[in-house]
Order: sequence, then C-alpha cells, then structure tokens
Amino acid sequence: MVSTAIFIVTISSFFLALVNVMFNIYLIYTNSGKKNAQKKMDLTLIYYRFVVDFFQSSNLSIYLYYMLHTYETDQNYIKNFPFYVAWPNFQLGTIRCWLVFSIGLDRVLATCTPIFYHNNRSKFPLSGVFLFIVAYALLENYILFVHCDFEIDIPLDCNTFRCAIETCYHNYWKWYQQIMYVLIGTLSIILFFRLFIWNNCKKGAKNKAISRATWISLLDSFIIFAFDFFPVFLTAQWPDINTKTVGPLGSLCKQLGLVIESFVVCNVLLNKKVVPITRSQTSPTNFPVVY
Repeated sequence: MVSTAIFIVTISSFFLALVNVMFNIYLIYTNSGKKNAQKKMDLTLIYYRFVVDFFQSSNLSIYLYYMLHTYETDQNYIKNFPFYVAWPNFQLGTIRCWLVFSIGLDRVLATCTPIFYHNNRSKFPLSGVFLFIVAYALLENYILFVHCDFEIDIPLDCNTFRCAIETCYHNYWKWYQQIMYVLIGTLSIILFFRLFIWNNCKKGAKNKAISRATWISLLDSFIIFAFDFFPVFLTAQWPDINTKTVGPLGSLCKQLGLVIESFVVCNVLLNKKVVPITRSQTSPTNFPVVY
C-alpha cells in the first residue's frame, strides 16, 4: 500500500484533470457552436490551445486512474502502458508550449507595432505556424527513437512518466522546457511593460483597450510560471520531494493552474461586455488599435 500523501496527491490530480477536461469541452463547444463565432486570427490559436488542453488532461486522467489502480495491488501492471500514455503527453506538452509562445509573440507584435501588425498580419497564415509545430513534434520522435536509441521495453513496476521515458530524452526535455520558459517569459515582460508601464508613462492620448487575446496571453504566462516552472524549481532544490515520496505533485500543480486558467478564460471569453475600442490620436492612419 502507498502512503496517504501519495494517494491524496494522485486522486486530487485525477479530479483536477477531469475538471479541466469539462472546462475545455465547455469552451470548445460554446465557441464553436456560436452562429457568429469569433474568427479573429488572434483568438484562433487560443481555441486550438483549448483542444490541446482537452487531450492533454484527458490523457493524464487515464494515466492517473492507472496509477490509482496499481496502488491497490502489484498484480495489475500493464506492460508498456506507461509509455503509450506518457509519450502523447510529452508531444502535447511540446505543442502547447509552441502555441503559448505563438500567442505571446502575436500579442507583442500587436501591441508594440500596431500599424505594421494591422497591415501585415494577414500575410502570415496560421497554416505556417501549425506546419512548424507538427514538424517540431516529428523532430522529437527522431530525438527519442534515433538520437536516444530508445526501445519500448518498460519495466512492469514502472508507474511514472519519468521511468517511461529514458534519461536521454528527459535531459533534452528539461533543456527544451527551460528555453521555452525563458522565451515565453521574455515576451510576457515586453507585453507587460508595453501595456502597463510605457502606455501609462507616455505623454498624450493613452490607449486603454486591451483585447481578450492579450489578457489570455498574460494569464498563460503567469500560470506557466506559478504552476509549471516554480514547482519544478522547488523540487530541484529539494530532491527528496518527488513522485516516489509525495506522488505526482507536478501533475497536481499543473492541473490546478489549468483549472484556474480555464475558469478565468471562461469569464473573459464568454463575458457579454464588449471590450471598448479607443482611437489612438497619435496614429497617422487613425484606425482603432486594440491591444
């Protein structure tokens, strides 16, 4: 039998994953079912992120259920099952990181160069972003199976993501996450500086309109730092806090962050109040600029 702490952390993670699945089903259904569904480019990437979050939380809930089942007896392990659940989770995590980065980059360009963005964003189709993300996901398959020479032969007593994927790929994954955190964090700092410091300190007319996509981009970055990066930093400082001692604490933190984010996004996207649009008096083209 496992300790009470491990059981509580696992079942809490399982519950939060199911809650997040329900939130994302609601968001996908609500926005796709609207007769006048929002087709703006700045929100399209966010809608695709809902889909990725749905699959990632669904995948994780299956894995956590398997973990709870194995806690009861040592005779119910399924050969190689952890890998077939862990690997899609890593791939979905990669896709989500690139979507969040793309959303942040889109918002930075929209806020820092609004005229250029307004005139040229249609020249960069979203299909190019999706092709790049798919190509990178395929590259990760090469890294795992060719560069790391991975073979699918998982020990029967393996019930964690870490033992399902060998050390070689884990080292790459940690490097990849650190790079993506730095990039997303940098974009968030630029976005925050532009919206709340530069805009309030400059002389003349101030643009007070902030779009839903921009709010969600800032929220994404906060959730990643508070519920993804910070827990990883803490466990790195205290190695005794790991899956074997306290259960899937990383999954618990991540799913808690996603539930909070989904709840806030529901209020932001489904709010019937329209974000006010102000005209920048300093804009030579005098078109509405909404960040």
